[in-house]
Amino acid sequence: MTAADPLKPLPGRSGFLIGLRESLDYLRNPDQFIAARSAQYGPVFGTTLFFQPTAVVGGIGAIEEFLRKERSISESSLPETFTALHTPYGALNQQGARHRSTRAGYAPLFNKSAFEGFLPTLNRRITAFVDQVVDQGTTRIAFDCKRVCLDLFAECFAGEALTDREAEAFITYNDALLSLSKLLPSYRRGEAALTELQIAMTQRLVRFRRGELHGNALEVFSTNHDENGEPWSDERIATATVLLIWGAYIEVAALMSKSLILCSDKASVRERILEEASRQQLGDRDRHGTVEDWTLPYVQGVLRESLRLMPPAGGGFRRTSIDLAIAGFRIPSGTVVTADPRIGNRMASMFPDPERFAPERWTIPNGAATSRCPVAGSARRLPNGAWFPGGIGSHGCPGIPLAELCVRLFLVRWMQSIRAWNQPPEAANAVPYSLMPIRIPTDDYCLIVDPVAPSP
Repeated sequence: MTAADPLKPLPGRSGFLIGLRESLDYLRNPDQFIAARSAQYGPVFGTTLFFQPTAVVGGIGAIEEFLRKERSISESSLPETFTALHTPYGALNQQGARHRSTRAGYAPLFNKSAFEGFLPTLNRRITAFVDQVVDQGTTRIAFDCKRVCLDLFAECFAGEALTDREAEAFITYNDALLSLSKLLPSYRRGEAALTELQIAMTQRLVRFRRGELHGNALEVFSTNHDENGEPWSDERIATATVLLIWGAYIEVAALMSKSLILCSDKASVRERILEEASRQQLGDRDRHGTVEDWTLPYVQGVLRESLRLMPPAGGGFRRTSIDLAIAGFRIPSGTVVTADPRIGNRMASMFPDPERFAPERWTIPNGAATSRCPVAGSARRLPNGAWFPGGIGSHGCPGIPLAELCVRLFLVRWMQSIRAWNQPPEAANAVPYSLMPIRIPTDDYCLIVDPVAPSP
């Protein structure tokens, strides 16, 4: 911008009473809120959310600017209830040296070596889950995926599966994160659930130190030091383990269930997944293979299209400490800024034919084997900032690669055992979703499955 071309104020709606309506609209349906406001005002707009002036940023150019100026947009501005339940040990509440130290402390759990160690557990638990669905002939897909993911990540990170009481505490904790007030019963239930889970993980830590169980997170966190060089306390180790299981289970369960929903009526998707798995010799369900075996570009495309069309959530909410200029708009100091993936995910300039479910966007065209899909390979040419399903910048989710590995494995094992899945005939066509704090089908949403015929 030049002196002759001054910064513009953010378009949008502001003010206390308007902000109350905006916040309620956002809480009712955040995806619809973002779609409607960006259609009206463009990919960068202003609003008032949770009684704070907020700038919502989307689109390639604006996100690139956001990334260049991110250091000035670092203070968490999540709702008070979320901040309290997420605890001072949660990375979403941190900034600066403390945040960098925490992220470094998590890093050994999200590399290829760690994933190789997780694979036997992932394959065993996911295969057993699919077998259970086949035996029952039906599944409450989101509800059941949440439980299997809780047990899976509890075993990987904390040494063993959860008790029913512990699993219920995780659900209660998750439901309480966006309580509107600390005075509400939902918040108090979440607070009690967090305490219960911290005690449970502390007990696991004691058993880990006695050599009675092995948990990757307990091992890694026991060697961590904070930004001042001090070892992590037992309280921090236990709380960080709770937050790690929480962050993993709900996101992965959402991606598992939404991927199935999006490709339920697309027989060609199942055929291509099975073909790709066969090439990697993944037909033996007792063989967990290696991380390389599970690379599976087409299956990865299914996941990425699911994340694009049904992202789990929007961007993080962080406050700028200085006046900013993004996309030619003035963003005053003290404004909450959120980089929202849902805006760019539906832009035709980034994703041609954006409403179409096309896993081929993410695969490499390959001569005669190239799909006839006109957008084949297009998503692989996107610039930095065009794709961020788990947040962006220093607060982006480090667990996305692990989530994708889990769900690639899940989709292969599901397709190998189940040839069709649909809602019961009496159900309405629309899928009911819980939208906060992330988008996931409601617990009562049911699928009827048609298993693969047993071999003669």
